[in-house]
Amino acid sequence: MIFTSLLASLALASSASAQNGASAACPFNYPPSLNTTSSRNGLVFTIASGNPITNNRAIQLRPNPFFPGAFFGGLDASSSVLLGNFKDGGLYSQARDEFNQLYDLGPTGYLNLRREVGGTSQYSFGFADPSAWPGQVEAAWSAEGGSSDGTYGLYHEEPELIAHGFLLCEADIDLDHGPWYQLFYQTYSDVANDFPGCESVGVRTTIAASIENGSCNIGGVTSA
Repeated sequence: MIFTSLLASLALASSASAQNGASAACPFNYPPSLNTTSSRNGLVFTIASGNPITNNRAIQLRPNPFFPGAFFGGLDASSSVLLGNFKDGGLYSQARDEFNQLYDLGPTGYLNLRREVGGTSQYSFGFADPSAWPGQVEAAWSAEGGSSDGTYGLYHEEPELIAHGFLLCEADIDLDHGPWYQLFYQTYSDVANDFPGCESVGVRTTIAASIENGSCNIGGVTSA
């Protein structure tokens, strides 16, 4: 299945420096799945791509000019990097206050159907105040994989037998300030449609364990 092979590629793509970082200081048997995390630094999500221009770049929150207060997920020259944490399956965007403390920015992650072509559904990946859109927090997000250095893939729950994954595309909207890349998500049951200007990518994050009360802790799960 696409997701299984993607996780394998994510594990291979993790850096040696990460392996010798937090996990070395705090050995931890990372759970294979997390839908709640408590990163004090905020999780940064990066692109896993075969394109050297986009590989390892951090996903940014690009203001959505068609929906005040909402954001596209993508890559551009100036937008703020997405910081986030998972809470009961919701993906919450975060920012820092004047004391450098994380707080919930308000918008949460969602998928919005953009088009359906040849049995493939393509969704834009964005963030919005859930009371405005889609009406409630989309509680279908999780971090999956749990490699030995804490690298996880971003996952959206789908029905069984539905293939799915992320697409990074050359944006065809909001081009007044120059070209940028928009992040999409696709689902299909047979063969994926080929969207020109797009490539299949992974979205990954590294969740560092910390030591609390003598035990390693990640996302509220404490190592034995």
